[in-house]
Amino acid sequence: MSSDRPRILMFAPLCYPPTGSEAIATAKLLLAALDAKWELDVVCQADFGQYYPATGDGVWESITGIVHSIGASKSSGVLRRFRHRSATTAFGSLQSLRWAKKASSIGSRLLSRRKYDFILSRATPQYGHLPALVLSRSSGLPWIANWSDPIPPAQAPPPYGRGPHAAVPFYVRQYCVAVARRATWHTFPCNRLLRYVSSYLPHMAGKSSVIPHIALGRFRSDLAVKNSKFSMCYAGSLGFRNPDVFLKGVRAFLDRMRLGEDIRVTFVGPPLESLRATVSHLNLDGVVSIEGTKSYEVTQEILARADVSVVLEPSFDEGIFFPSKFVDLVQTGRPILAVSPVEGTLSDIVLTNGGGIVANCRSSDAVAQAIERLYSAWAAGTLDSDYGSTHLFSLFSEEHVLGQYSEIFERIRN
Repeated sequence: MSSDRPRILMFAPLCYPPTGSEAIATAKLLLAALDAKWELDVVCQADFGQYYPATGDGVWESITGIVHSIGASKSSGVLRRFRHRSATTAFGSLQSLRWAKKASSIGSRLLSRRKYDFILSRATPQYGHLPALVLSRSSGLPWIANWSDPIPPAQAPPPYGRGPHAAVPFYVRQYCVAVARRATWHTFPCNRLLRYVSSYLPHMAGKSSVIPHIALGRFRSDLAVKNSKFSMCYAGSLGFRNPDVFLKGVRAFLDRMRLGEDIRVTFVGPPLESLRATVSHLNLDGVVSIEGTKSYEVTQEILARADVSVVLEPSFDEGIFFPSKFVDLVQTGRPILAVSPVEGTLSDIVLTNGGGIVANCRSSDAVAQAIERLYSAWAAGTLDSDYGSTHLFSLFSEEHVLGQYSEIFERIRN
């Protein structure tokens, strides 16, 4: 194996077309790997949901040559014996088993035609590891498993799941233990997630490391921005991310500063009725605009033109996650307002490296105070120098992330 040109077979259900956060994070990694001349074949799922509008052209076009995209629409053969609930619980649905079976078949054919150095797999969703589990054993190839979120989902922290000690069905437990034990190496986007998953899957001890989400230079922006009105922008789905604390903080800031409607807040994403209702209830109709869903590239451009980029996290006791959206914001270089748990990954990054302000996601007053600090710097003309995130780019750059993968490849090879 040439250490700088590894040959990889990857299983990543959420990959292409890049229509959601996990898919975008994976697609960005693939673009960087292709630029570095890695040799890749990637098996993904064609019939998954989306957030960003589906697109296969433009910046993502080079991925089309390495992706084997399959659906999971029909059942046949052995899968008919797994219709009862206990056998499908481990993978979420019969559709998940269909995809895994098809992905394993395609992977087996690729292995028969081409020599690979490593198998990689990515989860979420949790069944993304299943083809790698099967084929790494039959082929004898080293297998690196990436964990973007805790699996099984039931053991994620509330409100996503029921915590690390949640009871899960036997098949779920056996599957996760098998992945933890049999993978040659495990990667996580942050230390807190690694520690959390290891607490209930100790079988990965001594063979895990942290590789963050990747930032791409082609999406980097160094715009010098100062709008006529102080502007903040949030982009992404809301889901468990309740924007009420943030919006109440906006309202409190306006009342405290007696600014009327002299700021702008933009949401880019699905126009949820609950969001519109909160905006109306807080009398923020003249301040908040709710845009529809945009492509990833357009969304990045909108974020780059705002004075401050906003990231919202659910109300966790501890922020064990590393939202890939944070790295998207770093690509813009804009100051970041992270409405996040006080104890969490984003707090770790910002408190250590700067690049913005973290406000307690359970306190609208903390949000108001953070906005006031950012607004004051904006008014004084020091917003970028005080809080800009451009210098964080090196923490997530192609060179840094691919270099960490290369270190793992070399460790395994030796």
